[in-house]
Amino acid sequence: MEFDIRKYVRLLLKWWWLLVIGAIIPVIVSFYFTSQETALYQARVILMVGTTLQSSNPDAGEIGIAERLARGYAEIVRYRPVTNEVIRKLGLKLTPERLASQIVAFVRPEANLLEIWVTDENPRAAALIANALADELIRQSPASQMQGEQQRFIEQQLSDLKVKIEEVEKEIDEATSSLVNLTSAAEIQAAQEYIASQETIASRYHSQYMDYLESFTGSSVNQLAIVEPAVEPEYPMGSKRMLVLAVAGAAGLALGLGAVFAIEYLDNTVRWEGDQNEKLSGIPVLGALARMPNSKGALIARSTERSPEAEAIRTLRTSLFLSRRRTHYRSVLITSSGNGEGKSFVTANLAVSMAAAGLKTVLVDGDMRRPTQHVIFDLPNFFGLANLLDRSTPAEDVDSLKGLQTTEVSNLFLLSAGKIPLDPAIFLTSPTLALLMRALQEHADIVLVDSPPVLSAPDTALLASECGATLLVVNNGVTSRTGVDKAKAELLQYEGINLVGTAFNNVKLRGGPYDYRDLSKRRSLLSKLWSRLPVLGVDGFDDNGHLFDDPDRILDLGEIAAYLGVQRHTARRWCQSARIPAFKKRWRWYARYGDLQAMVLRQLSGERDDKESVALPAPTLPSLESRN
Repeated sequence: MEFDIRKYVRLLLKWWWLLVIGAIIPVIVSFYFTSQETALYQARVILMVGTTLQSSNPDAGEIGIAERLARGYAEIVRYRPVTNEVIRKLGLKLTPERLASQIVAFVRPEANLLEIWVTDENPRAAALIANALADELIRQSPASQMQGEQQRFIEQQLSDLKVKIEEVEKEIDEATSSLVNLTSAAEIQAAQEYIASQETIASRYHSQYMDYLESFTGSSVNQLAIVEPAVEPEYPMGSKRMLVLAVAGAAGLALGLGAVFAIEYLDNTVRWEGDQNEKLSGIPVLGALARMPNSKGALIARSTERSPEAEAIRTLRTSLFLSRRRTHYRSVLITSSGNGEGKSFVTANLAVSMAAAGLKTVLVDGDMRRPTQHVIFDLPNFFGLANLLDRSTPAEDVDSLKGLQTTEVSNLFLLSAGKIPLDPAIFLTSPTLALLMRALQEHADIVLVDSPPVLSAPDTALLASECGATLLVVNNGVTSRTGVDKAKAELLQYEGINLVGTAFNNVKLRGGPYDYRDLSKRRSLLSKLWSRLPVLGVDGFDDNGHLFDDPDRILDLGEIAAYLGVQRHTARRWCQSARIPAFKKRWRWYARYGDLQAMVLRQLSGERDDKESVALPAPTLPSLESRN
């Protein structure tokens, strides 16, 4: 599981730029289009369908019918009969279709309420259109037809009945009050009969009044009434710009991830994965060479600086030495599966590195089709391997290694390819090749042979059969796994070929805990920096990277560490343990240059002081005050 996580992390770190571009471009495009949008305003009007909410005893069936009617009105409000009238009344310069696209209507079934929303760039226009739509729906509804003579007649009848009811009730009250003063039975019976007849008349008037009232305000399920009119909105609609940008960025990132995984899935090239590259197609991986900047030459190993590039070449050299101990050999052939994979570059730098290690090294340019080594070392190519393998060449020229040239690198000799023959494979089948390789191995400690690519010419197998080991160079991100497998199969089909491992080329190495740098360059940089900071009161290093010989000059912790060649935390620990004659002021450590010089001289002379060192008192020097 850990391996898989690290693999995906490396994949993301490798393609981070594609993911960033894939997320940023949709966001930029979406931001451009959303910024061009005009602010919109929404106004809402609410209508009630039916009168069931006003009824003291609503009918459940009427509630269901009112709900279905509300859904019908929600559709009708966008039709031409309504929109055309609204456009005519308000004098809008819109088409019915355009106005219909600005209208959204939906029903709240739990209350039989119809909500009409109108969207417009003008807040006042949105409110006017919403109210006009509601009025037009009410006008075109069947309940609005009762606003004529019939409604006025019902209103008159209700008024007359109300007067009659009041008069009858007044007569009943008077007749009831007169019963107290009556004494004869006939009068009492007549009065009671009169009261009963008046109550019958009042009951009939009440029944008629309720019938008329039911007709006027009764429970009409197909009646519309405005519950809440539309008002002019103060603020525009909530912008969805952030949501659009987030969705666009997420979609772009998802597409980028899909593209990354598709590329990696379809990519058949070999990749350097650091410590995970133990074997490649079953072949041990011995090392990786760094991608070279254009500012550096082909021979990186010639440089004395401890750069990651030079250290990578030395690591490859060490791996070859370790494999050499298991199977002793004195000649190594370096090849690749195809052209342009850097085998000549690896061979040249490996030869320089071995020569720098004190080994007498011979570099043979065995690529007689496209010779390169004489160009790298800036040497002539008038006589070389092809001339020695020519059958007309005298045997003494082979024994004397004629054509072997010295290079500017100590302990390194070059045997160039010589004249380019028409068919190099014929020359390599000569028995002289074995004699020549034997003579070269007797002349040198190690022989490196630069050969043509395995899959390009049969020359490689012929040369590899005469070498003790073969190293296959692969180009990071260029060489295909199929090419590595074919090269391996091509080499191992012949007996006597020892394929010891592979080496990656063109790898982007990152600095780590073993990324060594030249200390002299650091000192020169510090010298330039400190020379520009006179306020510190320290002159720093001189032009040669050495400290000035003023014994009374005060050094800070960084200068102490640089002078002793240790790290800052080591110098601080030595100051705390009084191993260095230093003093502390304001949480910082300082020392006199003369005291440090005396301590180093005692250390070099082998003197030991059994007494415990005591930190010197802090001197009061102007340069010290300028530091704080």
